Amino acid sequence: MSQPGATNWHGIAVTFVAGVAAAIMLAKASAAAPAVQQDLGLQLSQIGWVVSVSNLATLLFGTISGQLSARFGLPTMLKSGLLIMTIAALLSLFAGQYLTLLAGRALEGVGVVLVTVAAPALIASLSRPEDRSMAMGIWALWMPIGAVIIMLLSPLLMGWQGWHGLWLFAALASLAAWMLLHRQPISTDGPAGAFDLKALTAIAPWLLATIFACFSFQFFSVFTFMPIYLDNTLGISTQHAARLVALIPVFIIPGNLLGGWLAKRGFPPWLLILIPALLLLLITQGLFRITTLDTPGYLLLGGYGLILGIIPTAIFVQAPRLATTASAAAPIIGLGMSGQGLGILIGPPLTGWVADGGQQWQACANLLSLVLLLLATFALLLARLTHSSSSQEGANV
Repeated sequence: MSQPGATNWHGIAVTFVAGVAAAIMLAKASAAAPAVQQDLGLQLSQIGWVVSVSNLATLLFGTISGQLSARFGLPTMLKSGLLIMTIAALLSLFAGQYLTLLAGRALEGVGVVLVTVAAPALIASLSRPEDRSMAMGIWALWMPIGAVIIMLLSPLLMGWQGWHGLWLFAALASLAAWMLLHRQPISTDGPAGAFDLKALTAIAPWLLATIFACFSFQFFSVFTFMPIYLDNTLGISTQHAARLVALIPVFIIPGNLLGGWLAKRGFPPWLLILIPALLLLLITQGLFRITTLDTPGYLLLGGYGLILGIIPTAIFVQAPRLATTASAAAPIIGLGMSGQGLGILIGPPLTGWVADGGQQWQACANLLSLVLLLLATFALLLARLTHSSSSQEGANV
């Protein structure tokens, strides 16, 4: 990849704000899940689709959006994605039935995929090699920070206008990010127009996308159904349950930063995926055994977020390393986002179906543990592939 003369931290900060807006757009459905369920009379599997359908666009168009980013420029794709999210969320305010809400969520997903593919590629292009691990660690905060904001504000917003309040807030957040980008445009080195898809002929980018699918399957399934589990098990209000589950993204934030620090210290990304996956096997089983609000319960929620947060940082650190040219970075990240979309698309609906109306929470824990075993296995395969690639490059030199 071509390298900038100095890391553009201002440009990275503006790009990060766009990512937070996208995270708010995605996570608002999880925060509103109990209210939407009651208002529209939905089953748990249908709630899963409300949460996940916005990622249909990410699954289908992740790689394509990477090419579009290279063709039209990364800042242009960011601004376009933010506008689409704003319009889609505003239109969804008029949704009075399940299918209409699903259509609005699907359109939101088009904007989200444009932002979440262009933003990390832009951050990578704005960073010097020695700063890239930390910059990508900062980018990995986009989802937990957005999720924390919407989860903490959800009781106030839903008390004001029900779940519609969350949709309106998300629209305003996207519009504010668009205005920030419009007033403080980001310039990038290198021409738009070229894309390098040769990297996608290798196995490693596809394996990284599969890892991202497992991660997002885990996170969004737990994030969506843990408030309902706590409500059913402990008999607490949906607002209180939402505040408790906000501990997960709150602790994901230091987990992201820890992952960036460890990567900068030389820990390989595959190891920063493998070890957390194994630790989460125990924690996930514990989450679905919480029966009282005590210290162990809080530690499980916080510990889950802290350990889980290391994984996306490792993914975003690894992705640019697989690109041998600057024009290959966006397609690789786009493929990774398609993997994320796949995980979110199938995770919450499948988990909701397994929950069987809230009667089979242990089966949910077992399903999520199986996904973590797959994640650990794929991390070992990534280690083997990247080691072989490094050895081959060394031999060629």
